[in-house]
Amino acid sequence: MGTPGRTWVRWPLKDRATFLDHLAGSCNVTAAAKAAGVSTESAYALRRREEAFAAEWHAALLAGYAVLETALLGHALGRSDDGTVAMPFGKLDFEAGLRLLAQHRATLTGKAYRGGPPLKRATRQETDMAILKKIEMIERARKAGVA
Repeated sequence: MGTPGRTWVRWPLKDRATFLDHLAGSCNVTAAAKAAGVSTESAYALRRREEAFAAEWHAALLAGYAVLETALLGHALGRSDDGTVAMPFGKLDFEAGLRLLAQHRATLTGKAYRGGPPLKRATRQETDMAILKKIEMIERARKAGVA
């Protein structure tokens, strides 16, 4: 059962591997989705639905940020003079790379970038309880003649 107007896409293992490889090489979800031939929305939806894929996504980003940090260090040591950093799947502006790395470090320390509380993923039980509570509210509203 899907949401009206939405198309659920199944990801073959090859597409998952392509997406994760590109994500690890670029830290760019949009570019990784394009390389795998899927939409960015589909990638985020799969990450929400499958805990294993979310873990693989996280591991790919950690690897990607290690690549980024190494590339930025190489640039800072004078190995590139065009203002960009060579990444496995393209070039990245040096300043943008520094901002991206700062955001990543803030995430690793549990602090959301630009303030705010740390992100928390709801458990299945918490999600089920929230849905049941919403259904109960709708049923009460119907009985009261509001809905």
